[in-house]
Amino acid sequence: MNTRTLCKHPFLLTVASAVLYSGTVWAGVDRPELPDADDSGVTILNNATNVTHWGLGAGAGFEAAPYKNYGTKFTPIPLFYFDNKWVHAFGTALDLKVGKWAGVNVALRASYAVGDGYKGSDAPILNGMQDRNGAFWYGPSLSWHTAYGTLSSDFLAGGNKGQQAEIGFFKEFEYGEFTFAPHAGIQWLSSKYVDYYYGVRPSEVRAGRPAYNGKSTWNESMGARVDYRLTAHQGLLFDIGVSHLGTGTTDSPLVGKRYVPQVKVGYLYQFR
Repeated sequence: MNTRTLCKHPFLLTVASAVLYSGTVWAGVDRPELPDADDSGVTILNNATNVTHWGLGAGAGFEAAPYKNYGTKFTPIPLFYFDNKWVHAFGTALDLKVGKWAGVNVALRASYAVGDGYKGSDAPILNGMQDRNGAFWYGPSLSWHTAYGTLSSDFLAGGNKGQQAEIGFFKEFEYGEFTFAPHAGIQWLSSKYVDYYYGVRPSEVRAGRPAYNGKSTWNESMGARVDYRLTAHQGLLFDIGVSHLGTGTTDSPLVGKRYVPQVKVGYLYQFR
């Protein structure tokens, strides 16, 4: 998608911001910045014009949970969008823009993983397990916008729930009112992360559920996002993908799937 198209259709600029918030919201990367002769360098020092865009909407995620006999997990996703010179927010994630150099954007990211974790009553294999909760994640992020696509990465920490890092790539293609964006990524999860969400503590051991200490692992994912512009200010978002879980996760006695399909849908209205 070129910058002329973004200027002509303001909603596409918003949709293009639905970003990697890593499995938490949408696949993709931060929106391509419009060219500005003064927007390079540290954000608080550059002379770029401060333009604000914002919007509201709602979305939902459907995922085949990896736990045995869990079924499909439904996660409502609030779609709050806000973007100006210093801040970019979408869904449950917020970026503080640090600066931009030669097409590389640097930010400090904070997000909340609303769909992570489980309750002991969610599936038979989880009966007697202590509940695992979602986490607040924070850390640095990078995105590099080129003519060939957008490459992004982040490294996030979640307190006692460990760390995670992700590298993703996507490329957008426009067809009339539709924008199609295939994407792929690889994600690293620390041993503490895997132990929290997939480990079995000694107090949780049962017949058919031995103790398990999590090991760090790598997950791969691929999919495609389709955006449809209803009007200049309204649009629909659809994302479908599948993740391949690493052995650190699949070795857990709680896990019964190696491949996890995911679908996300949403509606967004941009006021400005």
